[in-house]
Amino acid sequence: MLFIFSTTYDTTVDLLVYYIGSDKVFRFNTDIYKDYKIFIDENSFRIEDPTGRSITNKEIKKVLYRKPLKVKDIFPEENLPTEEIYYEKEVWYVMREMINLLWSEEKIVLVEPLVDYRVGKFVQLRCAKKYFNVPKFIFRYGIDKLLSTKGEVIIKSLTSEPIFDDGSVIFATKVKQEELDISCPWFVQEYIHSQKDITVVFVRDEIFAFELDRTVFLDKTIDWRELSVDVTTDMWAEHKLPDYMRNSIFSFMMDLKLHFGRFDFLYNNNKYYFLEINPNGQWAWLDSERKNKLLDKVINEISPDTPVYSIPYLR
Repeated sequence: MLFIFSTTYDTTVDLLVYYIGSDKVFRFNTDIYKDYKIFIDENSFRIEDPTGRSITNKEIKKVLYRKPLKVKDIFPEENLPTEEIYYEKEVWYVMREMINLLWSEEKIVLVEPLVDYRVGKFVQLRCAKKYFNVPKFIFRYGIDKLLSTKGEVIIKSLTSEPIFDDGSVIFATKVKQEELDISCPWFVQEYIHSQKDITVVFVRDEIFAFELDRTVFLDKTIDWRELSVDVTTDMWAEHKLPDYMRNSIFSFMMDLKLHFGRFDFLYNNNKYYFLEINPNGQWAWLDSERKNKLLDKVINEISPDTPVYSIPYLR
């Protein structure tokens, strides 16, 4: 059985379950954790879902850690009774330990649990300098220091957390860095004039690259993520990476001990500029119709019918 930590609204998981078969998947949706029943003793654990279907750790062959969500991320703590906050924290602790138990049994594939805490933006950027062109950057908070560049600069969010009532986030935005308020935290980066966005999905031992023509939206935004998904989905096309880039990506992933990630590059005049890697990033929109072999590769990696290539257990 494939065991997935997810949420009820994760459409990527919906797609995976459809193709793998619901009879081969047990899904733990963390946003409705109160609808599940959990039992753990010294030998094993058992979970029952809202339909009455159950699974034990001994029946689990593989685990995919998607984007579990704590209840307090949906409902602010101030709106929850004190006992509800306590219950949520206790159950989240148990979920984390179930993941650790399954990890120690070498059942977790592709995505490392809570990987963002180990491989954040600055760790990525330091490693990336060994293999890729990396735009200059600084992070500043309370310090009146400018990025050393003669060109334009941008600011972008490190966390991509919503900051406005409508749930919107700060996307990459051109700024005049001397006008930034020093009392606010800013990640400032050199702006790269580029012809294309390149996104690369790394799935253990294979690479899938796609490109997006930036000229079609630069009059509106410099960050394609700010556009509607419906607008950009059909605009991505397969991209042929040169061998040196493929080799660099493999080396980068080996250094960071990652089996999965979606890279973002900018491409200009035959040069690739590393922006970031999301080690648990979205990818399904790139192959939702199962034409580019990416979806097939992910299915093959997580299917309970195929060999297990567990991610390293970092003790």
